[in-house]
Amino acid sequence: MILLDNNVVRKYAGRDPDDAVVEYLSDHYDAPWAISAVVLYEFLSYYDSQSRQQERRRQLTEAVDDVLALDEGAAAEAASMESSLTAAGVSLDSMDLLIAATARHHGATLATTDRNDFDRQPVHELLDVDIIETG
Repeated sequence: MILLDNNVVRKYAGRDPDDAVVEYLSDHYDAPWAISAVVLYEFLSYYDSQSRQQERRRQLTEAVDDVLALDEGAAAEAASMESSLTAAGVSLDSMDLLIAATARHHGATLATTDRNDFDRQPVHELLDVDIIETG
């Protein structure tokens, strides 16, 4: 399973989809695509009208195979990951940590364009991360 980060969703769902993101998703067409509930929140919070949020929610949830809840297991995973990362001198902001923990909890690969936060050895030791190089 591929868990899509918000930056991947944005770069794919925009008016001018990013070529690298389109290529990555095409290459992983056979794998189930998921987003976390946190990514759904981040994506929808961009829109200021409820009608637009509802429309974009429908479009996004139809495009992915699953929306993964931030449940008890993912929350415990986030606390564990935060401890490990802190011990290694690395931190993630709360939203990124919750997204990463959801991916790890479900055994998914996190697909992101966020090299600065996720392309660090302690993060790679905790979960599978695919960094998509965009222009």
